[in-house]
Amino acid sequence: MHTFKYAFFNLKHNTMKRSILFLILIFGIKINAQEIKKPFIEATGSSETEIVPDEIYITITLQERQDGKDKLTIEKQEDDLKQNLKEIGIDIVNLSLNTANADFRKIKSFKKDVVTSKSYILKVGNADMVTKVYERLDKINAHDAYISKLNHSKILEFTKENRIKAIKAAKDKVEYLIAAVGNQLGGPIEITETSNSVENNPYGNHYNYRTSNAVQSYGGSMESSESVGDEISFKKIKIKASFLVKYEILNK
Repeated sequence: MHTFKYAFFNLKHNTMKRSILFLILIFGIKINAQEIKKPFIEATGSSETEIVPDEIYITITLQERQDGKDKLTIEKQEDDLKQNLKEIGIDIVNLSLNTANADFRKIKSFKKDVVTSKSYILKVGNADMVTKVYERLDKINAHDAYISKLNHSKILEFTKENRIKAIKAAKDKVEYLIAAVGNQLGGPIEITETSNSVENNPYGNHYNYRTSNAVQSYGGSMESSESVGDEISFKKIKIKASFLVKYEILNK
């Protein structure tokens, strides 16, 4: 008799446990289903900022050549370059060897002799100084020079501000759309950054400073290759960002 009662109790107890687990499972599924079916709205916000570069990098190449009967060495040309840069107020600390050409580069000419060349990177702060540098490079008859990079000393700060503008633009968009249909905006469900880029390439091709005068030689690095008075307008750095945001919709 006791054995039967004990078995019946276990059977009843196990049945209750299974029922409770089943209810918990069903309840949990219903909660998850409700979370998945929450109404939401999504929109993309973007921002683009243009800034004038304050770091302009010029790649300069000096090459050994004949000056009449004498050979004009790289060392002599380098001294002339440094002297001319000092005369226009450029600190020589801003002139460095191009890391890709840290050593002398030897070139075989058609006469089968060896010509050496050396490449440098010079950093200046504005277009006016670029003009002065090009004039001095023409004076010393440098082999080649072109603008290889544009940058800004506070590029990280500008990038951060632009990203903030983009995500705020997305939020503003969903807010007025929700208000238009008489609902309220809940909290963010999902935020995805879809793009974040900095366009600071001065141009796609190589422009030799000898192809024209100092002003025209900037080629693609200038806005439409035009100048206003004595001011040269450089191609601006473009910072772009966009976000896809998803917000919950609340009923009033």
